[in-house]
Amino acid sequence: MDELQVILKDLYLVFGLNLSIFDLAGHLVTSYPVSNSAFCHLVKSNSKVLELCKNCDREAFDYVKKNGSIYIYRCHLGLYEACVPLYTYGIHSGFFMMGQTLTDTDYDRNHIKRKAKEYIDDDSTIDEAIEQISFHTKEQILAFADVVNIVAEYITLTNRLEAKSKKLFLEVRKYLINNYSQNITIDWLCDYFYVSRATLINNFKSEYGITVHKFLLDYRLKKSMEMLKNSKKSVQDIALECGFSDANYFSKVFKKKYNSSPSNIKKLYSK
Repeated sequence: MDELQVILKDLYLVFGLNLSIFDLAGHLVTSYPVSNSAFCHLVKSNSKVLELCKNCDREAFDYVKKNGSIYIYRCHLGLYEACVPLYTYGIHSGFFMMGQTLTDTDYDRNHIKRKAKEYIDDDSTIDEAIEQISFHTKEQILAFADVVNIVAEYITLTNRLEAKSKKLFLEVRKYLINNYSQNITIDWLCDYFYVSRATLINNFKSEYGITVHKFLLDYRLKKSMEMLKNSKKSVQDIALECGFSDANYFSKVFKKKYNSSPSNIKKLYSK
C-alpha cells in the first residue's frame, strides 16, 4: 500500500467515507476503499447512471479548476460529495474527493430511494444498499470536508502526488520490461494505469529521457539480439516472441539499430 493510500485508509477508518485522488485528466490515481459503496455499486450497474456519475465528477473537477477551492455538493442521486484541488510545487496536479455519504433523515432516505428506482427495479435490493450508506449529520459532513481540505494542503505541501507519479512511471517501465512480448499500445497502458495519454507520454519522457515507444522498441531489439545469439529458433519466431507481429518490420528496425540483419547475426553466431 503506497503513502497516499495509507493516508486515505486512515481517514476512512476514522470517518467511514469513501476517498479518492484523481489526476488532472480525471483518471483515478488511488482510493480507499478500492471499490464503491454498495449503493453506488448497485446503481452504477446501470449504464445511464454510470454516465451521470461521470458527468457529476467532471462538473466538480471543472468547478475546482475554475475556483481553486473546495467544492461541496450533492450528486445527481442526492449523495454528499466534496472535491478539493491538489498542487505539486504550486502547479494544479489533481483532485482529492470525499463522498458517497448521506444525512440520516426520512427526506434524504426517501429521495435517494425514489431516484434509485428510476434505474433499479428491485425495492428490497435498493433498501439493503441504502442501509449500507455511511450516514452522518450535515454538520459532521461539513466538518469532514474541512478535514479533507486540511489533508489536501498536507499532500500539496509534501508533494505526495508527485511521488506517486514517479512511482507510477517506475511501474510502467517495469510493466514494459515484463510484458515486452505482448501487443502493447499507448491507449492500453493509459487504461491499465488510469492515466491520460499526455500524462503518460510527457511524464515518461521527462523521467527517462526517452519515449514509451522508443523504450519498448529498444528493449525488444535488445532481447531479440540475445535470442538470435543464443537460440535455435527461426528469425520469425524470435520476432514474434519479442513483440514484433511483422517479421519484415522487425528486420527493418533491427538493421537500422545494429547495422546488420537478424539473419546475418543468426548465421554469425550459429557457426
